[in-house]
This record gives sequence, C-alpha cells and structure tokens, in this order.
Amino acid sequence: MFTFLARFVTLALYGCFKLFSRQHYLPLPPGPSTHTFAGAQKLLPRIHPWKTYAAWSQKYRSPLVSFRVYNRRTIVLNTREAIHDLLNKRAHMYSDRPKSWMYHVLCGRGNSVFNISASNERHARYRKLIQSGLGARAAKKYWELLEAEVDNLLQGFRRSPQDFEKHIRRNAAAVIMKMAYGYSILDEDDFFIGVAEEAAQISGWALAPGRWMVDYFPILRYIPSWIPGAHFKRQGEAWRVRLQDLSEVPHQWVKGQMASGTYTDSFTSRLLRPDGCTFVDPDEDDIIKWTAGGLYAGATDTTISAMISFVMLMALHQDVQRRAQLEIHEVTKAHNRTDGLPRASDLGELKYLVAVLKEVLRYAPVSNLALPHLVTQDDEYHGYHIPAGTTIVANVWAVTRDSQTYPNPDVFDPERFVAKDGDESTQQPDPRLFCFGFGRRTCPGTQFAETTMLLTMAGILSQFNIWCNKEAGAPQVDFTTAITSCIVPFDINITPRSI
Repeated sequence: MFTFLARFVTLALYGCFKLFSRQHYLPLPPGPSTHTFAGAQKLLPRIHPWKTYAAWSQKYRSPLVSFRVYNRRTIVLNTREAIHDLLNKRAHMYSDRPKSWMYHVLCGRGNSVFNISASNERHARYRKLIQSGLGARAAKKYWELLEAEVDNLLQGFRRSPQDFEKHIRRNAAAVIMKMAYGYSILDEDDFFIGVAEEAAQISGWALAPGRWMVDYFPILRYIPSWIPGAHFKRQGEAWRVRLQDLSEVPHQWVKGQMASGTYTDSFTSRLLRPDGCTFVDPDEDDIIKWTAGGLYAGATDTTISAMISFVMLMALHQDVQRRAQLEIHEVTKAHNRTDGLPRASDLGELKYLVAVLKEVLRYAPVSNLALPHLVTQDDEYHGYHIPAGTTIVANVWAVTRDSQTYPNPDVFDPERFVAKDGDESTQQPDPRLFCFGFGRRTCPGTQFAETTMLLTMAGILSQFNIWCNKEAGAPQVDFTTAITSCIVPFDINITPRSI
C-alpha cells in the first residue's frame, strides 16, 4: 500500500512539474518591441486599431499577437479558428471581462449587462431576463411595434431625406424605448436620443486603452479629487452622474407611470409587477433596471451603425439594390400588399435581403473589435503561453477581411451568401457568427436585432431609391473608430420610388 501511494504521489508531482515547466517556459505570442515602463502605450493607434493588429498578425505570422500597456497584457485573436477555439470552445475560462477602474468603478458602470463579471450571479440573471424578453419566441410580439416604427422612419425619409441619419437614430431609439419602457419618442430631438449618443461617447472615452493610469494602478482611485493631477477622478465623477441617466431616468419614469395607473405595457413594467399587483423587491428592481438599460445602450448603437452602413452601401451598389427591390416587390405582390410595404411575416421569404444583411455585417462590422474578454486561468494555444488575467480581444475585422475565408474580401458582394443551385454548402461562412459576441457573452437578443434590421432595410428599399452622383468619382469608403463602427457618411440622394 505504501509503495502504491509513493508511486502515485511521485507521478502526480512529476505531472505538475511538467505542466508548470511547460507553461512557464512557453513563449508569449509575438508582438511589437515596447518601452520598459509604458509598454506599447505609444504604439496603440487611435484610428482603426483593428487594421494595425491585423498587420502585426501578418508581420509575425501568428494568429495571436501580444503586447503590454504598463502592467497589463493584451492578446489579440486575428483568425476565426483562434476566436472559436478560445472564446467558444473554452468559454468556461474566456468569458470574464477585464476590470476598467475608470469605467466600472469611477463611472459606476460595473453592474451593466456588458461589463459584469461572468462569475457574478447577476450575469446569468441578466441573460435570462433578456432571453425571455427578446428571444425567438418573444420577438414576434413586437412585430406590430417594429412595423409602426418603420412607417415613422419612412415618413421622415419622405419629409427630409437629407436628414436620413437623424431618422435612423430616432427609429432605433424609438423601438428600444417603446419595447423596454413603453416610452414614445416623437421627434429626432428627444431627450433620450441625446442620452444614448452621449453615453456611447463617454463609454468610448472611458474605455480607451492606455488613457487612464488608474486602470493600471488602481490605488490611484483613492487620491482625493481636489488635489492637483486628479483630473481623472473629477472626470469620472462627472461621467458617473451623466451615465446614470442611461438607466435611472427611464426606469424611474416607468415606475411613475405605473403608480399613476396610465402606462404602456413594456419589458420593464411586466417584470416590475409580474403578478399584476405587487412590485418586486429592491434587489430584483435593480436587476431589471440594469437589464433594460443594457437593451437601450446595446441595441440602439449597434442598429444605428448597421443601418447607416447599409444606406451607404446601397448608394454605391445599384445592382444589389435593384435585385433586393425586385425580391421585395415579388413577395409583397404575392401577398397583395398594394402599398408595396413588406411586413414582419414576409421576412422569411426575403432570402436575398438576408444575404445583403450578412454582407453588410461582414463588410462593415458594427464592432470591428469585439468587447474584450478576460482569461481566468493560465492556458496554452499553438505553442504560446496565455497567462491568467490577460485581456483577450477578438479582431472581427481581421476575420471578415480574411481572403481565405472570404475571397476578394474588399468587394461588397451578397452573392457570397446565396446558395448555388440550392446547395447551402456553397455559401461562405455566416458573418453573424462573429458579429454578436462569443461564448457566454453571445448576445441573447440576436433574433430581435436581425428582425429589426431586416424590416427596416426592406421598408427603405420598398419605398426609396438610394444613389450617389459618381460623376465626380466614386466616394471613398472609410470607417468611424469607436466601440461601434460604421461607414463614414458621404453625400447621397434618396428619392421616392413608384410602387
């Protein structure tokens, strides 16, 4: 017995030693040479960082690139295989979020749907509520709302087509505010549209890599805000107040409406009083507030980005536009829709329009860099050591521009996603696999988002022609740099169609 135990202990110790030694001596993924103290802080580009990371991946011939900013290490995943292998297959240790002391603590956003740790029990509760309110089954009950808001959008296009961006922003905010809170947005200058846009800007500034020393040296958060050099502390406190509007103001508005007895049924109202009589306890109330705030923050900005890119691409690609319009016409005619306007129930028949949506998401991803993940355990991949606590970033742009996955990736071509002779295996990989998050961070409202975008696209194309004057040369396509991204708008014309 003693001999057996001795052998078992020896083998166990040897195995641990080999594992530790292997991980300890494996190299980190390659990356640029950096400064001793600041690391790669000065090398991080302010514009289109996804392009720089993809270039590094090509330079070092590695799907993973690594760099350090002060005392924090980041590894960027630049291929779909690496993203899938780590963020999906090993989701149990790649689904956390890195801590941003500036944004999560000083700005008070640590409990938001997007920032909460996967190990926090709130994360599961958030996802369950969103799934119940926006899942595939639940999405159908919002069809009437979506159709009504598309009608409002089209009226705006007819009234002032040059203001199409404002109309798109109003539409996206109106859908979410009505669905989440029962609040009606009547014009483009509504308070809550401004709140969403300001919150998105603040989030981008507060989360900028290398910008805030407190993110790398958290002890700085204890510095009194009044002393010289504590500007970051005063800025964080000011942003905290402004960001409270994102979740607190609409939540309290719903509660006030419910107390008065004159409210519109919504995601929030149903959850606040599930039995129709008694309000939930304060803990559940807080969960609901952050969940609804996440819907408002996430869905609005991403939908706006996708729809602006869609309009720009239709102006550039008349052949794609005409084919989608013909399909819409044939479907609405078959259903005797005299106004030519498609309904949500028609979307399943608009196969080419779905291909257009896929190509918009591939060509102009709403998030060229996915929100960062955090690995919670030491890991090994392709002979590289990935230390626990490393920030992991999926370079979605590098995947959607990979010529091995998408031949001629710089060409906008929905035919990539049209089955040849009915054979679906001839289609290129669905970019929606990369555009809605990964692992335990995959967006649970994907079905609702797709329905919203498709119905908006179908409505616009059924009623309008979009074009640009190419006599002066084709417009240069460029992309905005933020948490969400879209094609930078250029001059276009939007004119009514004869139905």
